[in-house]
Amino acid sequence: MTGDVYVWSGHILARTVSQAHTGPIFTMHTSLKDGLVVTGAKQKTLARDGGCVKLWDQEMKRCRAFQLGRDMPPNCIVKAASRSSRGKILVGTNSGDLFEVVEKGGSSQVLLCSHGEGEIWGLAMHPSKPQFVTASEDKTVRLWDLEKMDLVRKTEVGVAARSAAFSPDGSLIAIGLKNGEFLLMKGDSLEVVTKKRDRCSTIHDIRFSPDGQLLAMGNDDCSVDFYSVRPGARLSRAGYCKSIPSSVLQLDWSDDSKLIKVSSAGCAL
Repeated sequence: MTGDVYVWSGHILARTVSQAHTGPIFTMHTSLKDGLVVTGAKQKTLARDGGCVKLWDQEMKRCRAFQLGRDMPPNCIVKAASRSSRGKILVGTNSGDLFEVVEKGGSSQVLLCSHGEGEIWGLAMHPSKPQFVTASEDKTVRLWDLEKMDLVRKTEVGVAARSAAFSPDGSLIAIGLKNGEFLLMKGDSLEVVTKKRDRCSTIHDIRFSPDGQLLAMGNDDCSVDFYSVRPGARLSRAGYCKSIPSSVLQLDWSDDSKLIKVSSAGCAL
């Protein structure tokens, strides 16, 4: 966990490379052709000696450090690394992303983006565009393009996310979190417009009414909360329904926005 590398000669410890990284090293790869060694680690962002990926000579005495650039997620940890004969390094991270690093010039690009640890429970389609949003226990919310099959934008929310919904016009996204808080984001940029927390339990489902005037959310407190989300109005709780037999898992509005159907963990409807 210290970031040290131990160099062995047979079964004898030859020397120690102290602080090869500033954090624990999770992966090492040796190239058969030239013997160069790639290391990947959890690296402190402000480390003076460079990045979370390093390329070493055969003696582990000289190295070149690589950063994963602006696309590198916060708290990124390199979990896997492999070097090709074409001067490129493939890097896999704890957040489920795959990067390609070019040794000459040190540039990097994202090859694949995905959610990291935990489950994905929040999923909602845009009402008019070929886009959808996901909310995951990896504490990120991500906007995807169906036609390009690519990530459009992502944001860190700091808490495991459990549910997601678009407003009827697609201008807002509502995100329910596991700590009882919910967020309202801009539908195109994922910028947080406002947030509120009146409960301390997981919000399992969150839904805008078809007329866009109300936002309903069901939680582990066996209740459904209703918030007024009228344009220009202050976000406020308009009412709630309690004493539901068990945790509320799913919600469904009627077309006229006057009634709501509730499905609970006790298989009640």
